[in-house]
Amino acid sequence: PCHFHTREGLRVTSLRQLSQLVRTKRLSRSEFTSTAACPEGDETCYFDSIDREVINLDLYAVPAARNFIFAPSYVGEIFELDHVSVPGALPVSLEVMSLSPRVFDVRNFYNLDEADDIVERALNEKSESHKIKRSSTGASGYNVNSQRTSENGFDTNGHTAMAVKKRAFEVLGFDEYTESFADGLQVLRYNQSTAYIPHLDWIDDDHKRERHDFDSSAKGTNRFGTILLYMTDLPENGGGETVFPKAWPSQDPQNNIVLDDALKLVRESGDVELFKKGSWQEKMVAQCKSKLSAKPARAKAVLFYSQTPGGERDKESLHGGCPVLHGQKWAANLWVWNGPRSGYQGSPVNQWVKDEEEANRKKGMNPPTPHVELQGQFFNKGNSLAEMYFENTFWAKFGPEDPPVYVNTYEGHTWNVKVEGKVVKTWVIDSRKGHLQKFHLN
Repeated sequence: PCHFHTREGLRVTSLRQLSQLVRTKRLSRSEFTSTAACPEGDETCYFDSIDREVINLDLYAVPAARNFIFAPSYVGEIFELDHVSVPGALPVSLEVMSLSPRVFDVRNFYNLDEADDIVERALNEKSESHKIKRSSTGASGYNVNSQRTSENGFDTNGHTAMAVKKRAFEVLGFDEYTESFADGLQVLRYNQSTAYIPHLDWIDDDHKRERHDFDSSAKGTNRFGTILLYMTDLPENGGGETVFPKAWPSQDPQNNIVLDDALKLVRESGDVELFKKGSWQEKMVAQCKSKLSAKPARAKAVLFYSQTPGGERDKESLHGGCPVLHGQKWAANLWVWNGPRSGYQGSPVNQWVKDEEEANRKKGMNPPTPHVELQGQFFNKGNSLAEMYFENTFWAKFGPEDPPVYVNTYEGHTWNVKVEGKVVKTWVIDSRKGHLQKFHLN
């Protein structure tokens, strides 16, 4: 079985919807059709022309186990996403930056106020797990990488973060927003000289050592698409681009330069005087000048895919955060998965996990309770100014005017509500109450 999408990613679920799309297409085309060639007094002839020649509604059949992926034909191609709603009703569109990897400039994805709000919330975050600190890498745990020198925090439940996450699902052609298919919004701060070496967002576990099955080409799940948000402008030659080292910036080879020539140019220009000669940062600056890159701009967004249409890892999607040469760069990553991510209900596990559990079952041993990630939603319907704490660690403001608090949590976790420093309500997570649990402070 397949599901069907328009060229722009809108899922078509009924003949009635398909008929409406055709009618809309006809009307929109008629606005651009001249009637000058029609016989005088004939007001209908151009519709026949439209029916025969102009109306073209492309449908893409996508296998049931796969996700829709935009199928561009050339660099510069435009996809008008009329079905995606944004504040101010601005038109959302994609412009193709590269065919391999698939990279798109997403126009009007979010606005200046939303960009500022994401930064402000990150600066005011107090939670140890979410506040801005030195960036880490890896599928699990906190691991500092000497070649990732940025700082980052997470916004999992802010009003703007949730709006942006849901909008990303619309752009990517999903039916609806599913929390388990997305990481929290990772907010990044790059000060002068900071950067992140080229890497893949797709999580590598080729030897299947992890419990989660990351092989998205079969039954596993992994990061599928990334939307990069830029929240600040940088000066001319300020650096901070997102570079795709496997893609050239120009379709004409004569307009491209090789890395060695780029190194000479940046050394002569003084752009790399912040770094030691031969350092990874210097090489990255040269890559950013010679390979496909996206320059930061306030409220700009870029989409790229980490998987091929068949679910394989797209090695061409290698990308990095170029060193900031002047100013300060604020950005954010939104990673969308092709299915439930690690720790969520329904997330796939590797065969060795199933074999181990089956062997234990035959020995009469009860299988261990999986450490399944649950979702908690907290609502304040009272009048008290409250704050949410994970045990004794501040988590979020929880006043009646604040947005609900959405958290990923586990069995036995304790969540406290404090008013003026005193605990007024305590909730303990109980997995028997279901995957999604809602709590109300009255």
